[in-house]
Amino acid sequence: MSVKDFQTNHALPVPVDAMRSILTERKNLIVKIGKDTYEITRPLALELWRMLCENAVKNGFSVYEDSEVLYASPEQVIVKVKLRLVREEQVLELTEIGEATAREEKNDTMARTAFTRAMKRLLERIAGEDFINKVIKTLFKDSIQEAPASEKQKGLIRKLLQEGKITKETIAELIAEGKLPEGFILKEALKQGLTYSQAKEIIGKALSK
Repeated sequence: MSVKDFQTNHALPVPVDAMRSILTERKNLIVKIGKDTYEITRPLALELWRMLCENAVKNGFSVYEDSEVLYASPEQVIVKVKLRLVREEQVLELTEIGEATAREEKNDTMARTAFTRAMKRLLERIAGEDFINKVIKTLFKDSIQEAPASEKQKGLIRKLLQEGKITKETIAELIAEGKLPEGFILKEALKQGLTYSQAKEIIGKALSK
């Protein structure tokens, strides 16, 4: 069952307007990474997460959260975060991936940054695909230009391709979800044009399976 169907059938309203207001009011907690890419910080992610959980509990759901480090090295950390919402026989389970690299300029540890990014993706799955990114683009529309994928991202994608963890079906699913553009061809994008956010989505989808 999709998140949208679960919300419709099981009375799980999402406080989208309140989340948008927090993002707008806490604009100072949205930071620039890379050349022209922005993301929410851990305090802002936790505030949005708390709002979502409180809303779910208010509507009779029990909330369970679990996290796991999938990969860790001095250069990169990849974290998986799982969310389960349960009310009687009704269950919604979502899993997302977050990653962070040593080359990034940030004030937090790689593990915390990776965890925050996974949480952010879960929030977007529930609030609506790419919800947070769309709000950020509105707030910083005069200065955002999509940053290119890093060499580490492209290297990991090539490794996952060799291992068979990225397939044509993986790309097709991301296109259907609106996370990749129509007609996207990974091999061509790896040579020229793959963006930072596209690489994150591809890696996240591959590692979440």
